Amino acid sequence: MTPTPTDYKYDVFFSYKRHDLTLEWTRQVHTRLRFWITQELGVPEVRMFIDEENIETGDRWPLRLKEALKLSKCMVGVWSPAYFQSTWCFSEWESFRERERRLAMQSHGLIAPLRFHDGEHFPAEARVVQWTDVAPYTSTVPAFWTSPRAIELEDVLKAFAAQVAHMIRRAPEFDANWPVVEARGMTIPAIGLARL
Repeated sequence: MTPTPTDYKYDVFFSYKRHDLTLEWTRQVHTRLRFWITQELGVPEVRMFIDEENIETGDRWPLRLKEALKLSKCMVGVWSPAYFQSTWCFSEWESFRERERRLAMQSHGLIAPLRFHDGEHFPAEARVVQWTDVAPYTSTVPAFWTSPRAIELEDVLKAFAAQVAHMIRRAPEFDANWPVVEARGMTIPAIGLARL
């Protein structure tokens, strides 16, 4: 029998919609974000859960994701319409929203969003949350990371890291009963896209 955890294992749960075209961009962003949060917290390494690094061959990944959600202080979400149409991403977002509701967090929360694309077609509950806009810097081209725009994105991520570090510092005491909301059976909001 696995012992019940008594403290957080991760500072940040990094939530994103996986796609082959954007995977390298996502890797670069989370690597840089981890570096700048580490600098902000003044620690040797920030503990960030990201599926690629923390789920090993043979792991039952749905269980690992659920465990990581409970054991993380806050969440960074890379938001796009596709993010909110993913059952897993929607579950991750809803799990932290439910934690916020239980804590009656009205003015600030535990979710730090990066707007990857759009915003108009997010669920209403997401549109009222302040996000950091990285949409001008999203790219599917690997050469982006050697461009001047990548330097601009680095500055955006550095400022965002300061906000995430603040969220980590003010995280509530650990509770082994933090909720994990499964989107299966829930109605995921339909996104109405205009005809092209």
